[in-house]
Amino acid sequence: MNNPFLQRLRQFRAVEFRLLVTVLLFFAAGYLLLVAVTREQDFARTVPGIVSLLWPVMPPLLLFLAVSIGLSFRHPRADQVLLPLVALLSGLSLLFITRLEPSLNARFGTIYEGVAGKQLTWVMLGIIGMSAIIFVPWDQIFIRIQRMSLMDWLDHHRYAWLAAGMLLILLTFVFGVDPNGSGVKVWFNFGLFYFQPSELLKIIMVIFMASYLNEHREVVAGGYRLGPLTLPPLPYLVPLSAMWGIAMATIVFQRDLGAALLLFGVFLAMLYVATGRGLYVLAGILAFAAGAYVLYQIVPIVKLRVGVWLDPWATAQASGYQIVQAIYALASGGVFGSGLGQGVPAVVPAIHTDFIFTAIGEEMGLIGTLAVLIAYMLLIFRGFHIALAIPGRFRGFEQLFAIGLTTILAVQTIIIVGGNLRLIPLTGITLPFISYGGSSVLINFIIVGLLMRISTQKV
Repeated sequence: MNNPFLQRLRQFRAVEFRLLVTVLLFFAAGYLLLVAVTREQDFARTVPGIVSLLWPVMPPLLLFLAVSIGLSFRHPRADQVLLPLVALLSGLSLLFITRLEPSLNARFGTIYEGVAGKQLTWVMLGIIGMSAIIFVPWDQIFIRIQRMSLMDWLDHHRYAWLAAGMLLILLTFVFGVDPNGSGVKVWFNFGLFYFQPSELLKIIMVIFMASYLNEHREVVAGGYRLGPLTLPPLPYLVPLSAMWGIAMATIVFQRDLGAALLLFGVFLAMLYVATGRGLYVLAGILAFAAGAYVLYQIVPIVKLRVGVWLDPWATAQASGYQIVQAIYALASGGVFGSGLGQGVPAVVPAIHTDFIFTAIGEEMGLIGTLAVLIAYMLLIFRGFHIALAIPGRFRGFEQLFAIGLTTILAVQTIIIVGGNLRLIPLTGITLPFISYGGSSVLINFIIVGLLMRISTQKV
């Protein structure tokens, strides 16, 4: 009865493992279909030939299986749905970026070439980073060095984290580069790769907000009366107002509209969860709207984005070309899509970054896009479920932290999908786990690693 092997066998995460195997088979079938469509004449029909075709794209999903097995030994109580959802979205990313590779117009190259190869590398690095967050005994390390757990260490150094995040953003004004020619210098060039510090700033801001609101939750939720309004005391209002200023400053000086909108959306969501005061959210939205209107009047890029959003056909051969082609792509997909490899999504500029959702819509149709949105909804649901399931003695910072991390993924998805569907003005931001982008992929995997680690908390 006390056999260690039998005990480990009972802890095997069967639900997670079966879901991951399903994702692996789904991705393999999609990749083989893409190969068959792209080069019908020499499609491998033997088992060794099929294995040789599949092998270049299998390492990421095999790593997911290895992580699942490791969780069975180290953290059997961790969430069993989060990892398969991330594997599904990452596999879809590799599949479509391979499909959109320009070389495919002439021949079906190996996935290690070009943009697809870079995305494969970043996904694997992301899985390794996520695994480090999950499996390295950070609590024991920090208890030995700092006499506190990892979460306590993050909680007690919020101003240091905030200062580090602001320093990274300030350094982009001096050392920032613009590899895409968009006029926005928000990347660091490290030679082998580019890194966008605003991606890391997302997690830093969530750490700051979770720590601040956890300590001052009651004061911020209460406050003093000013006529019909209840306002928090001014010493506690200043840091919250500063967040709005940071978002606006990001728009004015860096013209990084997506990052500013994302940070402010996360700020409002965490403020509402911590206080339960809908009035704060309404005031924040009104303040953001007022600031955006002022910037629309004085900042050309904001006016251009709004103008293209309102009437892209007026400049269909210039600034509106991307959105117009995206609309045509979604319309041509219909309900069932044109079929994987059968459409022409590459007509849309930057299809593998800003508009990969429209590529899915063209070739997989309305059904495919709804399936992707359902996957995101489940991912967001599991993140909030993790936050709600945190045991009583761990509630506080950990819960707000989990909510903030999940909200990053939720708001980011809403912003880019809304921009693709022309529900809101398009902003330069990636679709989590699917769009091409090294910094975004890596940071999103770190977010999932942190959520998985939080989900291992025991009563």
